[in-house]
Amino acid sequence: MAGVFQELEIEWKGKTYRVKPTMQLINRIEQDVSLSRLAQRMYKGDVPASHIATVVGHLLRSAGVEVKDEELYLEMMTGDNPDVISGMCAAVVVAAFPSPPGNVAAPAKPTKQK
Repeated sequence: MAGVFQELEIEWKGKTYRVKPTMQLINRIEQDVSLSRLAQRMYKGDVPASHIATVVGHLLRSAGVEVKDEELYLEMMTGDNPDVISGMCAAVVVAAFPSPPGNVAAPAKPTKQK
């Protein structure tokens, strides 16, 4: 039986956007970044910030936000919130990996972004 993708919330520039991943969105993301490889690298503590920015860019654009991956990357690298990368990583994990049926958690709320 297939899992259920969880809805997540991403805050960007003072607004909260809700995103529920779909297979179409996951396929679009994986044209740029391997989610399973990214998860492996997260586990090892070897997270490429550019890949996280790319995935979060796809998620925000699916919610109708006009944002470039470069903007997200710049915020991750120069923003005043040190938890930005971990918050974005949490969003990526929730978006990419479905929960088993009957085990759906509340929407993930990654760290606030500017």
